[in-house]
Amino acid sequence: MKILFVQKMAAISGSELYLMHLLPELKKRGYEVKVLIIFPVVPPGTKPFIDHFRERGIETFEIYGHHALSPVLFFRLRKLLKKEKFDLVQSNLVHADLWLALQKMLFFPRMRLVSVKHGFDEAYSARYGNNPAFLKKSLFYWVQKFSGYFADYNVTISKGLYNIYVQGGIVKENRIRNIYYGLDLGDKEKKVVDREPEETYALILGRLVQYKGHSMLLEAWKKVKAENPAWKLYIVGGGNYEAELKKQHQESGLGDSVRFLGYQANPHQLIKDARFMLVTSTFEGFGLIMLEGWVHKKPVIGFDVPAINEAVTDGETGRLIPPFDTGKLARAIIDYFNNPDQTRAQGEAGYRRLHDYFTVARMTDEMETVYRTVAAKNY
Repeated sequence: MKILFVQKMAAISGSELYLMHLLPELKKRGYEVKVLIIFPVVPPGTKPFIDHFRERGIETFEIYGHHALSPVLFFRLRKLLKKEKFDLVQSNLVHADLWLALQKMLFFPRMRLVSVKHGFDEAYSARYGNNPAFLKKSLFYWVQKFSGYFADYNVTISKGLYNIYVQGGIVKENRIRNIYYGLDLGDKEKKVVDREPEETYALILGRLVQYKGHSMLLEAWKKVKAENPAWKLYIVGGGNYEAELKKQHQESGLGDSVRFLGYQANPHQLIKDARFMLVTSTFEGFGLIMLEGWVHKKPVIGFDVPAINEAVTDGETGRLIPPFDTGKLARAIIDYFNNPDQTRAQGEAGYRRLHDYFTVARMTDEMETVYRTVAAKNY
């Protein structure tokens, strides 16, 4: 089976990591897989993504220089689809969903199309999480309803997302299922070393955007610092909220108990050396960082919100804090620092959960079921 995976991308994040794990496994199983990257400019962040596939013999196509609704973009996409004659096409994220739905409606009515939903409207989710009760028929809603209609099948990466698409009336229940991410970081696991860290620290890793909850974490850290100034918080990532967070950090008098380390291309040694991980988001499509923490046997402290609460088992693989209680968040952090044996045991439980369930093999098995169902569809 020949499959094209289409995505608008500027750098590697959760949905890109998903493809970086899924496609090589599909290739091992005999599928002919190819990738199409679309973006208005040539972004430097795509190079590691492209190199990853080329090293594994997976062909990549690139279309740059056009805005989202450019006629030239649609012509070039149509030309590629017509030339390559893919058996199936998979769109990832809202832009690719729209581009492929339009191609199917206008030019390729027999195209087999699968849409994978890695998230929902970020502005909505930042306010309401993945609760469909407040859903308004916004532009994002109608684009997803349109693309969901033309897709032969839809896949979500968490039950929270599944609920918003089904209960929100965006996609019919018989044309969508949930398939959790799988992770295999064996190579990265081998590239880290066992060593005694210079400092005892907790780590939060991800974009510096408002819904990631860094502001609440800094508020909680005032109590952590008061308990023990030697405990550190390492913040890894960059984003449009960075200046605001650094201002809050300065005004809070947290000093060197909090370190901003910026973007790190490979943060796995930092994860390995950390005492535990923090995911203080107000929501997550899934939250791949939880699995990355478990690779290195680090438990996760996060708020009890979708989809963090779909992966973390409170008191077993991490701690779930009532949203958005910074006092209880601080107490959980202090408890983890004060009880290293408990922290280590819960990290080891996360490692077992990762290898028992959140695997690339399991994810690929479930995606194969979708592909075979769609490929067998008779028009």
